[in-house]
Amino acid sequence: MRVEKREVLFEGEHIRIRKDYIPQGAWETVELKRYKRSAIVLAVTEEQELILEKHYRFPVDSYVIELPAGLAEEDEDVEHCARRELLEETGYQANTLIHLFSGFLCPGLTYIEAHYFYAPNVKYIGMRNLEPTEDIEILKVPLSNVIDFLLNLPEDVKFGVNVLSGLYALENYLKREKRKNYME
Repeated sequence: MRVEKREVLFEGEHIRIRKDYIPQGAWETVELKRYKRSAIVLAVTEEQELILEKHYRFPVDSYVIELPAGLAEEDEDVEHCARRELLEETGYQANTLIHLFSGFLCPGLTYIEAHYFYAPNVKYIGMRNLEPTEDIEILKVPLSNVIDFLLNLPEDVKFGVNVLSGLYALENYLKREKRKNYME
């Protein structure tokens, strides 16, 4: 497909809305001006609890259950971003980070490449550093009950569907590791 013309419809402090024209029609895109990558962390405690966030999100005017995550600065390594965001948002520190996979969060609207990490045996050190617009409650859910927890939330709380893709990748990683250890 060939874009014939690009037009900026709006430009704010953090976002730009653009319209791309092709012979068959046009498409509108939202660009984050400073960010192209994000880090998402599946942090698991020694007690096998997944760290989740109940995070107020302005676009949906509701609390959303999410994995700890954040946007990487242009020159920031995504692993560093994962460690930083986990600590800032939850107070938990990861000694080990294992890259599970990368993919696009919402490619029909914007360009954000998400990098998913598994952080086993995270430790609470209590140094949260929330931004003024962040309202985050930390939840610890037994890994074995996470799906049931997500599917039985109160009506006024939803979950970010990227939690499921992260859990699927983590489950497959843990199965591979178990098979590998069994074979050794």
